[in-house]
Amino acid sequence: MDTVLHDLGHKIYGAFVMPGDVVLSTIGIIGDDRSVVMLVVLSLAVWFLVVVAASIVIKLIRNAARIVGALIRTVMFRMSLAVGNFKTKMILKLRGFLPRRATRRADAIPTVEFDDLDFAVLRSAAARGPGFTTSAPELAEQLTLRPAQIQRSLDKLSQNRMLEYVIGSTDGFDNYRLSQLGTAFVMSWERQGARQ
Repeated sequence: MDTVLHDLGHKIYGAFVMPGDVVLSTIGIIGDDRSVVMLVVLSLAVWFLVVVAASIVIKLIRNAARIVGALIRTVMFRMSLAVGNFKTKMILKLRGFLPRRATRRADAIPTVEFDDLDFAVLRSAAARGPGFTTSAPELAEQLTLRPAQIQRSLDKLSQNRMLEYVIGSTDGFDNYRLSQLGTAFVMSWERQGARQ
């Protein structure tokens, strides 16, 4: 038993001082010229550097994983948006082929008119990015208006499915985020603006 423990201790010591042994051999100090203290100190320094390097590599890998995850989420969001837009276009095209009801009059179809404030609120919500929420106090500070004015616009956009209500509140006001319909509307609107 003592021999086994002695052999194990010798192997552990050999593994620990191996980096110091390599360093000393590299710089040409061999045999009796090197002391045990020098060997242990060099080994400690090398192992410390290994731990520091490993922690830096782990941090770099984590950062890279976060970036890759964000890129994947962005690509997935854009793909789902493109699929949603394609689906909407196909539905609109198919509706064009269907016969309209004779009882429906053109003046009976409700139209929604958005004002400059509604467009500013939509732009601000789109600028926050996919999935991010906003509220009347945040937009009021950004647009230098009263939260009550912004809230009326948020309610109007929400009723017309441009924004989605999100559970939670900011300073007593509801939180909203851009819906798929709102995102498609903003992208279409920006494309039209770019063409003009």
